[in-house]
Amino acid sequence: RRCHAHATPGDVGLEEGAQGPAEIQNKTKPSTMSTTTKVVAGVAACCCCCCVVAGVVILILVLVAIPAVVCSVNEPSYADVLIKDLPGGSKFTLDSMSVLPPQSLYENLRAELYDTWTHNASGYTYGLAGVHEAPMILYNGTKISGNWENVPSQVRGVFWMRGNGVPEILATLQYGEWFEDEKILLFPNAPFSWTWYGGENPPSSIDFNHVYDFIEARSLAESQGEGNITVAVSFKPCPEGAECQAGSDNFTFADIQSHSDGDLTAPSVMTSYVTWTMEDMNGVEPGALWYRRVSLYCSQVGFGSYELTKIIDENGERIEPYYSSYVAFMEGAPHIIWSGFGEGHHLV
Repeated sequence: RRCHAHATPGDVGLEEGAQGPAEIQNKTKPSTMSTTTKVVAGVAACCCCCCVVAGVVILILVLVAIPAVVCSVNEPSYADVLIKDLPGGSKFTLDSMSVLPPQSLYENLRAELYDTWTHNASGYTYGLAGVHEAPMILYNGTKISGNWENVPSQVRGVFWMRGNGVPEILATLQYGEWFEDEKILLFPNAPFSWTWYGGENPPSSIDFNHVYDFIEARSLAESQGEGNITVAVSFKPCPEGAECQAGSDNFTFADIQSHSDGDLTAPSVMTSYVTWTMEDMNGVEPGALWYRRVSLYCSQVGFGSYELTKIIDENGERIEPYYSSYVAFMEGAPHIIWSGFGEGHHLV
């Protein structure tokens, strides 16, 4: 214990943790070095945090990209078995079809459209059609005598892409070249085979109506000529895990691939990374309801799948209750239809 009797005046108040004038002044005066150090430390911590986040993002991108690239490299072309027997070699487009639509057919069908226009870049022609008119325009535009009879009955008629998040509504598969031995159907890019949503507002009942705000249907329709896509539908036995009955081999399952510019040697970039299938769902009649599976990462992750629902059968008759559901979905909105190649093509 310190003896206070011997303390000097300067010692008074300094023991037991007391502070002198100089120390009090130093503590009350802001420390410039201390503030700078804190700023530097904060910046360093922020940079460190950003580096960690960037590293995580890069790692995720790598983990996502590698499987996708591996799948795309290993994705075969199922239609390449046809190349050896095709007159055009590895390329199959509309001009390769054994039977072409008569020019008068397109002229007559175009007369059924309204608010028509021509796309300046491609010269392709388009128009609008009503809810009830559009299915029959597609049916008649793709039922080509001498070709239609050879196509499997399961894919004849007109289909509604029910649940498709993209503003595409109707599709036909009945105008295509059928290869019986290989069970492959090739259908090229052709007018009157597809429709897009033509309404001003998205359908109220669709789960992905917000996508309609980002993908403009008219622009999507006008891009139809880009790439000159040919689609190959390869029928196979139904595998385990599909919607169809496993092992069934009566047109219940098919792999679908697109081929840019009709090149059958390799699938397009899209179907290299994204795989498509058709799986029979046992609808109200054979071939009336298909699960259109869309998958990523070697078919391991589903994304954007929908139900391909036949609303017009092979005889041109409505299929219920599917047709009525389609009408309710459209809410009176028209369809956009690609109606021809424009001047200068033999199928104007």
